[in-house]
Amino acid sequence: MRKFSVVAFAGFMFFLVGSFAMADTGVGGFDEKLREGIKLHDESRTDPSNIEKGKVILSSIQKDSPIAMAYYGSLITIEAGVYAKNKNGIKALELLKTGTDLIDKAVTSAPTVPDLRFLRMENSYEISIGSPVNRYKIMKTDIDWLDVRMKDFSPLLQGTIDLYKGLYFVKSRKLDEGLAAFDACIAISPGSPEAIEAKKQIDRYAE
Repeated sequence: MRKFSVVAFAGFMFFLVGSFAMADTGVGGFDEKLREGIKLHDESRTDPSNIEKGKVILSSIQKDSPIAMAYYGSLITIEAGVYAKNKNGIKALELLKTGTDLIDKAVTSAPTVPDLRFLRMENSYEISIGSPVNRYKIMKTDIDWLDVRMKDFSPLLQGTIDLYKGLYFVKSRKLDEGLAAFDACIAISPGSPEAIEAKKQIDRYAE
């Protein structure tokens, strides 16, 4: 699901980088490493060959930045998916535990950073629909946190919140609330990838 909102919190990301950089980590510096690590994280979703490169970069700075730690944890959960596809369920579950623990630790250390809430919300949904691990309760925590701050975000970000709110509701068997959230997503960010997905969801449940 992350493919619908890769760009959703880029604006927050680079504004916040300096706030959490506590040390330069070598060639390229902290900012460049974080950008490259996030880029490899996102590319790993379609090209798993980027996982190890991303892990090396993000692991080198994750102790200095909650954002780097969260993306490092998320990358580990992507790696878990590779093991699951290769029928190694035990290793996959082990990596899911490691990755989600890192994401949760990052959010706990910086609970007011929207980037972390968006990342964990999306990651929790992906894990919940694609593995035996249920992260819907965590997902709802972040939806609620973001929802009460809705007006602070751009229309694209508001659409992202409404999309995931709708996805949560339909999984909770609250179809009317889910459809209303999808409608809100389309209204606030028409034409966006999130709105396109919301329309697909409406069509799916209208059948």
